Amino acid sequence: MRGYPVHLLFHLLAIVAGIACGVAGALWWFNGDRNALYLAATALIVGIIVLLLQVFYIIASEPPPRPRRPMPPAPPSQPRLHPVFEHRVSEQRDPTRPDLEPVAPPEAESVDQETKTSALNALDEHTNRS
Repeated sequence: MRGYPVHLLFHLLAIVAGIACGVAGALWWFNGDRNALYLAATALIVGIIVLLLQVFYIIASEPPPRPRRPMPPAPPSQPRLHPVFEHRVSEQRDPTRPDLEPVAPPEAESVDQETKTSALNALDEHTNRS
C-alpha cells in the first residue's frame, strides 16, 4: 500500500489528540480547572482537523478514474410499423373464418318473463320499505 506510513502517522496524531482531550476533560470535570476545559476543546478541534486532513490525503492519493470507453454506435433503426387505423380497407382481412357458419346475435328478449317479474317485485318491495 502506497503512503501507508503517512496513514499511520495520521492515526497516531488522532490518537494523541484523543488522549489529550480525554485527560484535559477529566481534569476539568474532576478538578474544575478552567484551563483544562480550554485544552480539551483545543485537543478535540485538533483531532477533528487531523482526521479531515487524513480524508483529504486519501482522496488525493487515489489514482484518477480510468477514462470511459465511448459507446458503440447505435444499430440502424427498424422500419416503423403503421398503426391499424392507417391501413386501407382493402388491406384488412375478412373478420370471419370461411369454414364456420355465421351465428345470429342473441336476441334482446332472451331473459324470460318470470325473471323480469321477480326482479321488479323485489325492487318494488325494497323501495316501498323505505
